[in-house]
Amino acid sequence: MTLRTAPWNPPSRGDIEAQPAGDRWDGVRVPSLIGERALTLLGADSGAIIADSSGAVWYWLVAPGAASDWTLCRVLSSGSYVAVPPADRRSGFGPHWRVAPAPGRCLTDPDRLHAALLAASRAVKPCQRCDRLTDSPVAVAETHGASNSGRTIYACPQCAPHFPRQPDVLDQVAAGRRALEGRTQ
Repeated sequence: MTLRTAPWNPPSRGDIEAQPAGDRWDGVRVPSLIGERALTLLGADSGAIIADSSGAVWYWLVAPGAASDWTLCRVLSSGSYVAVPPADRRSGFGPHWRVAPAPGRCLTDPDRLHAALLAASRAVKPCQRCDRLTDSPVAVAETHGASNSGRTIYACPQCAPHFPRQPDVLDQVAAGRRALEGRTQ
């Protein structure tokens, strides 16, 4: 479901324009990898999306204030500007329309977008070595602590072979047992 709002149109031709957020819409900024997954989940329910290939980010347009309490992404509202491409710019380097605004399809329903972004972000992990997001994470280590439950460390498929193999817990227990048996003899 997309929301209707007062008429707003991107620049008709020419250059990209920095337009203020918070008046007709707020921009929800997410990494493009999460954006791709979220768009797949939203399908035809998505409103307009600006894709910025130079920064590998996407901007969904939502009603002003609708995403002000979200913590999973950056929300650009009053006092912020978004680089808005001309209406006919649908590809290329820099800002372009991934989903162009159309009558009745400018803003995205914030509840549906939030749910899609949450689901998409659960499937994407940062690589511990190169710090890029990957949608095919490889578990390379587990940390354990006395005061917490520990966590799994992920790497992208390209970096995973560069992590040392973590000893198996059973191997560690067996080695400890062998060490103790050696001391008692």
